[in-house]
This record gives sequence, C-alpha cells and structure tokens, in this order.
Amino acid sequence: MITPQTDAIAAELHRRTLRLNELNTDPAGNRERINHVRGEVIGLRGALGIALGGSVPGGTADPSGAAYYQEWLNRQEPGG
Repeated sequence: MITPQTDAIAAELHRRTLRLNELNTDPAGNRERINHVRGEVIGLRGALGIALGGSVPGGTADPSGAAYYQEWLNRQEPGG
C-alpha cells in the first residue's frame, strides 16, 4: 500500500543506496563507511517491509521492502 510514510522510507533507501554505490567506486579507502552505509540500507529495507506489514520473525519484511522499493523506483521513471 502506497502511503507518504512508505514512499518517504523508499526515498531515503534510494538516497542511501546511491551513496553506497558511490562509495563502492573506491572501496579500498572507504571500507568502514561502506559497511556503515550498507547497514543503513539493510535497516531501511527492513523498516520499509515492516511498515508494509511484513514480519521480522517470519522473514517477510526484507522481501516486502525490496519489492516495494523496486515498485517505487519504477514510479520515479518518466511514464512510470
């Protein structure tokens, strides 16, 4: 379900994913920062899944969050 909150989490997930990709262009000098941002990405994906009604113990939060994020990305594209 699309809500302002789920879209806000998806937008932040996207921002942090772009940052992670940027840091990965020079991994040697950024290992600690890469690990930190990777943790943020994982946490945001799980938070998004939880906001969508996914569960942590059953393991549905991450897949739900990843699927919603992909849908969100598709809606950001022209004509999406």
